[in-house]
This record gives sequence, structure tokens and C-alpha cells, in this order.
Amino acid sequence: MNRSFSELVKNKEKIVVELGPGERKCCKEAIGIDLHRKPSVEYVADLNQGLSFISSNSIDEIHAYHVLEHIDNLESFMREIYRVLKTGGRLIGSVPHFSNPYFYSDYTHNSFWGLYTLCYFSKNTIFKREVPKYYNRIDFRIEKIELVFTSPFRIRNKVKKIMQKIFNLNTYMQELYEENFVYMFPCYEIFFILRKDHE
Repeated sequence: MNRSFSELVKNKEKIVVELGPGERKCCKEAIGIDLHRKPSVEYVADLNQGLSFISSNSIDEIHAYHVLEHIDNLESFMREIYRVLKTGGRLIGSVPHFSNPYFYSDYTHNSFWGLYTLCYFSKNTIFKREVPKYYNRIDFRIEKIELVFTSPFRIRNKVKKIMQKIFNLNTYMQELYEENFVYMFPCYEIFFILRKDHE
């Protein structure tokens, strides 16, 4: 039986949540929330049903590593994240890049993610290419977007780490990569930090 979420956060100075943690949380001090009960989860909930159990403007930080691509209605869920974060609160996470060769192996993936996907949830522009801003009212400030290259094979991984440094030198190089080299050198994931500046 779940303790209420309000009980879990009672008397905490900083409220940190990790959505869909694996067997171990990436952020140790976070409250783990997932559909499946496991050692990393303190609160069991179906994330596809939203975050109605969390009060508006109450969370300092949300971590979401390889979970957002599993959400059925991404726009609605991003609205929920925006709602529950305090002003100044951050969403920190990662998602598989659409060129990731392992992306299509997982039948539970519901959305594709590229360099510009997070720009649809922000009014600030960090890239040369702009995306439409009228789809929704979510307005995160993009603090960081990084392309992550990795491989389970040791030698290949060393080469990919060099590519990661080159293609993350600046936003011009990131855009050059996704426009021209994405299918030659597949990317593993996108790491990001978004901040809620206002309600």
C-alpha cells in the first residue's frame, strides 16, 4: 500500500523526484516513482495517468532518465512536469536519440527524440533552426542539450567519446551533426537540463 505522496515529502527541505528509475536510482536523494514496485521506488503510480498526486509548484528537481520516450501523451506529461515544478525548478534527464541503433529494439518506445524535440517545449531558441512555438504553452528555459555517444564495445567507445567532444563543441557543431552526419555516426542519447523560470 502506498504512503501518500504528501507524507513522503513532509519535512524535506529540497524535494527531488526520479521518474521511472531502474533497479537503482540515478539520484540517491530522490523519491522514486514508477508503475512497478522495486527497491528504487517509494511511490507506485502509472505515469501515463499524470502527476495528479503531486501539488502544483512543489518540486525542486525532477530526474527522468530513459522514461519520457515511454509516455503515451508526451505533451500532456510535459505540462504536468511544468505544473509541479517550483519556479526555478529543473527537469534533468536523458532520452535515446532517434539514430540510436538500439532504439527500435524496444517496442515500448512511443516517441522519437532529436536535437530539436525539447525546443518545442521552450520559447527560448538556442539553435539556428527554429521550431514552431504555438503548439503548447509550456515554456522551459533550455540550460543544456548534449549529444551522448557511447558503445558497449571498448575500442568503439573510445572513438565515440572523441566524436562526442567534437560534436558538442557548440550548437553549430550539434546542428551540423544532426543535419549531415547522424546516419554515419549514430548517437546514443540526448542529455538535457530544462528550468522553469515562471508559472
